Amino acid sequence: LDTTEALFKLALSQQKYGKVMHMVRHSRLCGRAIVAYLQNKGFPEVALHFVREPRTRFRLALACGNIEAAMESAFTLEQKAQAEGKDTGRDVWGELGSEALRQGNHQVVEMSYQRTKDFDRLSFLYLITGDTDKLRKMLKISNMRQDIMGRYHNALLLGDAAERVHVLEESGNLPLAYISATLHGLMEDADRIKITIETNGGSVDGLMDKVS
Repeated sequence: LDTTEALFKLALSQQKYGKVMHMVRHSRLCGRAIVAYLQNKGFPEVALHFVREPRTRFRLALACGNIEAAMESAFTLEQKAQAEGKDTGRDVWGELGSEALRQGNHQVVEMSYQRTKDFDRLSFLYLITGDTDKLRKMLKISNMRQDIMGRYHNALLLGDAAERVHVLEESGNLPLAYISATLHGLMEDADRIKITIETNGGSVDGLMDKVS
């Protein structure tokens, strides 16, 4: 009569974790039933030792907050998906990023956002971590991608008034561009935009009254 599983569950219930880990390493305990039991009892960190399948391992690692194990599984899943010509697993990196953010691990958060190409969140991460150099790189990337909203968003986070005026002007929002240039004392830009507005039959009269 093999009582290994019963002894394992008893040690777990008695919180004898040293004995539990000894049995994990030296016994032949395995199978979905044991993993399910450990999950149901709230011991995903122990269940992690029984699992090699990357997606299940990823879920368990997230459940117990093991970022390193989750990241290892995420890389494995990504490589497998790429080899099969499938989606690289945006959902996996998204979930990893959320857990890393909860733990305050901004390096893993950054990597997750980069892999999911979540540019807006990446810019905000650089803002709250004070990394203005990378924030300026995000501005250049949005420029290369011809992403008008991304350009304006990054210029706003950087406090770059001149860039915001240029974005508004290039996107055809001339009244807003004129107001923004005037408010920030960019009079050369304001004069140029005024000429463009008037050339097209418009007027800047009363525009500044709207923000006063």
